[in-house]
Amino acid sequence: MIDIVVPFYNDSDEYWRGIFRDYLSKQNTNDRQVIGDERYRDWDCFKYFFRCIENNCKWVNKVFLLVACESQIPKWLDTNNPKLRIVYHKEFIPEELLPTFNTFTIETYICKIKDLSDNYVYCNDDYYFLNPISKHMFFVDDYPVYRDNGEKILKFGLDYLNASDGTFYSVLNNVIDLQLEVSGDKAKWYPLDHLPVAHKKDFENEIVDRYYNKFLEANKGCFRDKYKYSNHVFTSLYRDLKRYYKFDNYYNSCYVTLKSDVNFEKFKDCDMICFNDTEQLDDFETTKNKMINFFESKFKDKSSYEKE
Repeated sequence: MIDIVVPFYNDSDEYWRGIFRDYLSKQNTNDRQVIGDERYRDWDCFKYFFRCIENNCKWVNKVFLLVACESQIPKWLDTNNPKLRIVYHKEFIPEELLPTFNTFTIETYICKIKDLSDNYVYCNDDYYFLNPISKHMFFVDDYPVYRDNGEKILKFGLDYLNASDGTFYSVLNNVIDLQLEVSGDKAKWYPLDHLPVAHKKDFENEIVDRYYNKFLEANKGCFRDKYKYSNHVFTSLYRDLKRYYKFDNYYNSCYVTLKSDVNFEKFKDCDMICFNDTEQLDDFETTKNKMINFFESKFKDKSSYEKE
């Protein structure tokens, strides 16, 4: 049994935006990893995430949608669908870490969702399954598939840490330190694909419980910062501790940094794709309309996850 997990922030929810603005006003930062519009803005494309799953991932047991509160649930979503489970942050994240506007914190505690299956695929809301996907792309003989297309590193240096996304690389350095403490493996290897990834809930529970105080301290603060851990700590430990099934890379999938001149049709035959919003995008509305038109051409019919 395999579930899909996806966190979601509904930027059009005024109740949530009020809380967000209140906490953001207390931050003394100009870090785009924290304050950039691209971190939260809504592309009106989340329904296509569900259409992709229904059309191309027949093996999925349930989709677990992680939201901060009830007002975050999209209005078009049929919450009575038996293949959908709405999970509020308070159900699995320690109370002292709430509210959170940081996906790193959310990722850390997914393993605490009680009725989540042991095998799950973690997605962001900008991931899409554009064509039929076999479950064996994620699990073989109950082992998570480990992509052999990463980069061997020791630590990211100042050239990375001083870049506009330096917070992200600082977080990966934290992951390296924790990996060394857990496994003693100095040859760190990262599958930085930014695409759907297989996870094992029970294994991750072991790690979070063993280092509970370390994770708790790192995840204090509502926003992304250089002290956090990402879920790469789990995916890389699968390799270090030999708990994976080695497989090919994502040979027909890709990560796309969205820009106004992007040609969406170029990617129509990809298996999986991430259409990632960044500060490099200079015409949000035009690009958004182009992306919606692309998805309508492939997935125009409603899914069972949508209201009639």
